[in-house]
Amino acid sequence: MAALAATAVIGVAGAVAPESVAPTAGVAAAAPAPRAVGKTIGYNTGMPGQCTWGAMNQFRAYSGRYAALAGNAKDWYRNARATGWSTSLSPQPNSMVVFQPGVQGASPYGHVGWVDRVVRTRNGVAVHIWDMNGPGGPFSTRWWWTTNTPGMSYILAPPR
Repeated sequence: MAALAATAVIGVAGAVAPESVAPTAGVAAAAPAPRAVGKTIGYNTGMPGQCTWGAMNQFRAYSGRYAALAGNAKDWYRNARATGWSTSLSPQPNSMVVFQPGVQGASPYGHVGWVDRVVRTRNGVAVHIWDMNGPGGPFSTRWWWTTNTPGMSYILAPPR
């Protein structure tokens, strides 16, 4: 498999029902982190239909930029830090989430998706994710909720 082809399948084992993610009264989600612009590139480095391609398209739709990230999904957090992008181990909206192998069902290549919402619940911090190439295979997309767990990290997209 090509290095850019970060194929991954996310299972539903870690899924959280949307009705269970109502914010806990009086508890706010984490404050937004600063968002630096790192190294950019003029095209999407992901392979079409794969999670990396889908997540990078969402990142660009929000920020107007393609981050210069390459390799398998599991490497993207480290690569983002090395190329100057803001990253976080705490979930943030408008960011790419990176799943390490085995986390939330990610393959040995890892998995990435796009986070649009983060809410604090009685059971922890819930993350609303859009991803590509999950259980439906290449080019399939979905929205789903999961609880933030160790092995999930975030690449923060700066606004336009």
